[in-house]
Amino acid sequence: MHPSPQGRIQLLFLAIATNLCAQSYVPLDFSENKQMTNGLYPNNSTLGPEFYSGWTFDFLNVANVDGQSIDARVSVLGIAGAYEFVGWLPHYNEANGQPANDLGVYHRFDGNYAAPTGGVAFNITFYQGGDTFTTLATLSDFRLLIYDHDGEDIQSESIRAYYDDGLVGYQLHQDSGIHTHHEQDSVRFDARGFNHSETGPEGGFIAYYKNTSSLRLDMFTTTIPTNQPWRFGIFAGIDGDLSLTGGSTAAFSPFVAVPEPSSALLAAIGASLCLVRRRSPNG
Repeated sequence: MHPSPQGRIQLLFLAIATNLCAQSYVPLDFSENKQMTNGLYPNNSTLGPEFYSGWTFDFLNVANVDGQSIDARVSVLGIAGAYEFVGWLPHYNEANGQPANDLGVYHRFDGNYAAPTGGVAFNITFYQGGDTFTTLATLSDFRLLIYDHDGEDIQSESIRAYYDDGLVGYQLHQDSGIHTHHEQDSVRFDARGFNHSETGPEGGFIAYYKNTSSLRLDMFTTTIPTNQPWRFGIFAGIDGDLSLTGGSTAAFSPFVAVPEPSSALLAAIGASLCLVRRRSPNG
């Protein structure tokens, strides 16, 4: 007997959920930086404390795929508006009992209110290991938890991720207050506008990537004149193995695929089923 249309839909949703639950991702580790850090306490903040102010920062053994080590290079592509790149924070968040493998990115407003909107664009590029940074390496599936994306009441913050870089979907932390906008070539993640923890996942989203060797992220901000100089800094943490959540996505909203709305709907329903299956006492 052939299943009814409703039954076929249920089977489709079950297949999607099974695929999402079974998916494995390449974990990324940003702890083995090649260049030595050259500063302490970026923008006189409590973050860090160590950071590197160069626009290009190299990491060795970021991942291992089928016995092949993978290196990574993070590079600033450009600065817009009245903003300055401060630096990269390697092995960020290690003082809070987390594995020392997150990466922090820090830039700041320079106080020129004639150009209050701007920020920094940077990319993460993967290479075959060996400390040569010459041969690109394509990773099949990986994900980045980008956290402390919250903004201030006097400083809006957004992050943009691009479809052409292999972005296939995202999840928002249920407490983040982040709003998303599907643009022509990207997804824009708008922060909620007031503080979250700088060391927890609450102000975060997970970006999922597939079959890519390089990705670009834009961090941009609008600062209004009532801001104070000590609050000019803008920071985001990047967790490449979800160690900050113990590998769990239970506190995040259902997976949303990009860019097709129909695919997003199916994937969201599938992800919801995935959560239900994981939480079932009999599952």
